[in-house]
Amino acid sequence: MKRFLLIALALMGSLSAGAQENAARKQLESNVMLGAGLFGETGNQARVVFPGAVLRLSYGLDVRMGERWSLMPGAGLRSQLGEVNHIGWDGGDPEGMSMADVFCQARYHLDTEGTGVVIGLGPQVSYMVVPDTYYIDADPFDPRNGKEKFWKWDIGLQPGIVFQRGKHFQWGFEASVGLRNMLRQYPDCNVSGSVRLHYLLFVCGWHF
Repeated sequence: MKRFLLIALALMGSLSAGAQENAARKQLESNVMLGAGLFGETGNQARVVFPGAVLRLSYGLDVRMGERWSLMPGAGLRSQLGEVNHIGWDGGDPEGMSMADVFCQARYHLDTEGTGVVIGLGPQVSYMVVPDTYYIDADPFDPRNGKEKFWKWDIGLQPGIVFQRGKHFQWGFEASVGLRNMLRQYPDCNVSGSVRLHYLLFVCGWHF
């Protein structure tokens, strides 16, 4: 009898641990996303860079805070190139850079006819890992040549909407609204003013 009670208690403990483990898994969800789209600039020194191209790979860990709300910190790496239509400016000097992003989104989850919809918004901090520099090929002696165009750090907002269909696949749209004036000031080279960087992406990926 004692042996039976011990076995029953052990089974109950095992089932309880398994249930807790499954619940914990539902509280945490990985999101891997690949995005492609356009980027542009605003500000009094902004270039007409559309169509500019952006590619971005990101990972986020979605942490449930309740039935509808969650918080997703994450990181991404993106590369962007402006004036891909080869229309030059300043003698042909397209924007080209790579940036690492760290973000944290507050997300709202809802279901619409069997499709999960997730709406997110939060801050994003970016670091220029491959900076863009001036190259004025129309004037090789231009004093701007070789100087970095933008500051290393950027701060912005990252809104997004994702549609989840099936167990793992998801797709949607994601954007970044740059809030900082990124243009480096070179008074001796007659460079001043403001440029803010933005992008809009179509994204797809997996949640698991």
